[in-house]
Amino acid sequence: MVAGGVTRNGEGHMRNVTASVSVTEVIVIVLLLGVIYGVAGVTVAKGHVALFFAGLLTIGLVWLIAAPRLAKPNSPWANRFYGSEKLERSRRRYPDIEPAAPSRAGLAAAIGFGVIAAALVAGVVDGLT
Repeated sequence: MVAGGVTRNGEGHMRNVTASVSVTEVIVIVLLLGVIYGVAGVTVAKGHVALFFAGLLTIGLVWLIAAPRLAKPNSPWANRFYGSEKLERSRRRYPDIEPAAPSRAGLAAAIGFGVIAAALVAGVVDGLT
């Protein structure tokens, strides 16, 4: 796979620039991004909104800690995947959260993944200029 473009050298003249990227490198990058964004999605689905945004600032390192944690009782993850025993554990861990209260996970996901998409688009546009 070859990525190419046109750039200016020091004297203002245009020259062609190409970069060769192997298929293996592309596969590794896609798999890494899939793991990182998958863990981000689990973090948000478990209701850890603050940890999700902290993960945006730490390039996903916080998500690796937040994803295995117990979900909040009002989160989409707890509603879908937890049985009565695990849901009771979640209620004991987060006693101040009302299970019937709506979760902010969807809003956090929309904002966070929108920020990621904007950063990717800005990087692509910056690379073209």
